[in-house]
Amino acid sequence: MKCNIAGLCLALAIFQAQAADRWIFASRVNVSGPPLAGVFHHLDGSGRRHIAVSGKSVAVVWEDNRSGAPQIYVTLKTLAQETFPAALAVSSGNEAYEPAIDAISGDRFVLAFEQDAAVFARILTTQGLAEPTRLSQAVASHVSIASFDRRVFASWRERENGRWFVKIAELRVANVNRLVIESLQSVETEGLETPVLFPVIAVNSAGLCVAWEDRRAGHTRLLFSHAGVAGTFSAPHSLNEFFSNRNEYDQGSGVTRLALSSFGQNEILAAWMDKRRGGSGYGIFAALGTDAGSMFGPNEKVHGEEGDKQPHNNPATAGNQAGDFAVAWDDFRRGDSDIWISAYDPGLEWSLDYAPPVASGSGEQTHPSITLDEQHNLHLLWIQRSNPDGPSQLWYSLGQTRQEQ
Repeated sequence: MKCNIAGLCLALAIFQAQAADRWIFASRVNVSGPPLAGVFHHLDGSGRRHIAVSGKSVAVVWEDNRSGAPQIYVTLKTLAQETFPAALAVSSGNEAYEPAIDAISGDRFVLAFEQDAAVFARILTTQGLAEPTRLSQAVASHVSIASFDRRVFASWRERENGRWFVKIAELRVANVNRLVIESLQSVETEGLETPVLFPVIAVNSAGLCVAWEDRRAGHTRLLFSHAGVAGTFSAPHSLNEFFSNRNEYDQGSGVTRLALSSFGQNEILAAWMDKRRGGSGYGIFAALGTDAGSMFGPNEKVHGEEGDKQPHNNPATAGNQAGDFAVAWDDFRRGDSDIWISAYDPGLEWSLDYAPPVASGSGEQTHPSITLDEQHNLHLLWIQRSNPDGPSQLWYSLGQTRQEQ
């Protein structure tokens, strides 16, 4: 931060510190039960959307191998309850991967997941799980889910006749909470010979934004496409800026694992892992989009200088209609892997990195997933291991704003 007036610099620094520490996190709550030898939990779905809040309920979805094969599980509790109940099995095939969750009205949630090379969605309520609906027609994976008002959308990648497509479906919640496909389209109708990976979707009153990892240029770029309320998607545009510090043959910095969230009335937050810092591994970069992602501003480094020489991994995003938004990730700057969070101070820059005490310290805390409710509280989910090769557990903590204390 550069400033000619010492007092102003001090005031801005104090404001940033307060912004970074804006949430007070409650004691952690065990989501998945005690660690079991050989059982590993994964929070690796497209956009890392594994936690959501609807009404007075919070729900968490993940994949683990407790049955001997990877399957999807979910648990739901009221915000007032101190513990999560036993998990429900979401998937029923041979193998299942990479779930996602979002909230809909009335303490209900919509889940999406891959099962046996197809993608499915189903509703979760306080009464249990409704019947699943198959969304894909051919081999498919990397599904994401998003909702706004009474509209629900899913995105995923699908391979037909040797070509890759980013698919978008609008879903309707029918009687008995069964999901019905209202419309289905491809972002690009011709498809690609090169893979597309981890498409993620966000929606608000201005329309839809879908973004993904794309290799048509011979290296991985992040592309995005926007659709207004009419639902016609634009031609893809680049999200990550070209960056090279090597030579004329350089194709730019590596990028991967994009996350999207809607915030405010019509804005979109995108965050991803980016290697433009050279030999220090991935950093976390972000861009802010307007009009539901019809255009994005410049790329911005999220984390502070303290962590610049360490790799940063597994970004997750969250936003709410009140206008709050934040990014979480994990890194080893203190020796062990901790969860870090940064929020934006409008008109200034990303706040100082903050490691919640409940998700830092001895052992490995990794793969955060976050959501923001309309009361400005941040709900945090993460994986913990006592050592890198040990069994894992899932933990949850509610970060309440200081004015709520």
